[in-house]
Amino acid sequence: MMEWIKERMLLTPKACEAVGNSIRDAKVSICFPLEYKTAVLAYELSKFCELRVTKFDEYTTKPSAVEWLKDKGVEILSKDECLTADYYMDCVAMLTGKARKQGLKVGGVIELTRSGVERLKSMNNFTKGISLDDSNIKGLGENRHGTAFGLLDALVRLNLYFPEKDAFVIGFGRVGEGCAEILRKLGCNVSVYDIDEIKCAIAEYSGYRVKDLQEGLSSSDIIVTATGRDSVISDFSTIKNGAILCNMGAGRYEIDVRRLKDYRKITINEHITKYERDNYFYVLCDSMSVNLTMANGTPVEIMDKTFALSVFALEYIVKNEFEGLIKTPKEVELKFLRFMKDVQRKQKQGKN
Repeated sequence: MMEWIKERMLLTPKACEAVGNSIRDAKVSICFPLEYKTAVLAYELSKFCELRVTKFDEYTTKPSAVEWLKDKGVEILSKDECLTADYYMDCVAMLTGKARKQGLKVGGVIELTRSGVERLKSMNNFTKGISLDDSNIKGLGENRHGTAFGLLDALVRLNLYFPEKDAFVIGFGRVGEGCAEILRKLGCNVSVYDIDEIKCAIAEYSGYRVKDLQEGLSSSDIIVTATGRDSVISDFSTIKNGAILCNMGAGRYEIDVRRLKDYRKITINEHITKYERDNYFYVLCDSMSVNLTMANGTPVEIMDKTFALSVFALEYIVKNEFEGLIKTPKEVELKFLRFMKDVQRKQKQGKN
């Protein structure tokens, strides 16, 4: 699988080459879900800077990606061993939060997720930071058009027929919008819920029925959370019998399985757990992000763009002085887009 992925990541290696001189003396730690695409990013970056790599968690880590990196001479370290770097490439502010607890301040942070950006706003232990999620490439391109393919990847492994099933998406941000669209393309009857009235209006304009939370939980065959907040589902008593619950957000307990102690728990397989009491339903991956835990994440071509952009953001944060958390600078996105077009042009011409 690793070689399959590496051969298809055309942009990330060349982006690392393009910024190599700018980041050569930088000490960088990366804490992204350690799957196949992340492994390629880490390996390519390790050629040009002093890189330390750690797992985001065990559940989203692909063992074969870890072994591939070790074969390439890239060791996987503990989070504590990564805290003394000058720059973090972080997810959900995992490293930055840990550094804060230990009284450490980091020079610069590149944050991958919306949940991490919200966490960083309450932290003061970094000098400068870039929100990759506020870029068009990642925030709109990946979140809206790419992430939901990970949901599709997970659901098709259930060997079910989806047309005419009732699906309910909780959270109509960019990820939720993409999930709703892909479920509709599968033939599902899709309804949505969001606490934001404007997003509910947008959902209606997009042709989705908006339901309140309890109505959606009690009437849906497939329930998808995509909010980035814990305890979105905490009352399970009205969930429709046989419903399948899965999380596509960054919140660890969006489906709060900690509140299911009174339910009988039956393990179907490593990814599917049945809960039963007065009603019964299935939770995928213990409420962890199903696209990364059960499936292979966002498609390689999409993540290749996001990771190449993150490399140019790293160059920017190393070379430029500023303070606080900023959106991905327009000049960084434009530099990436011109770079991408040049790589694609050369590929069409048969050049490496």
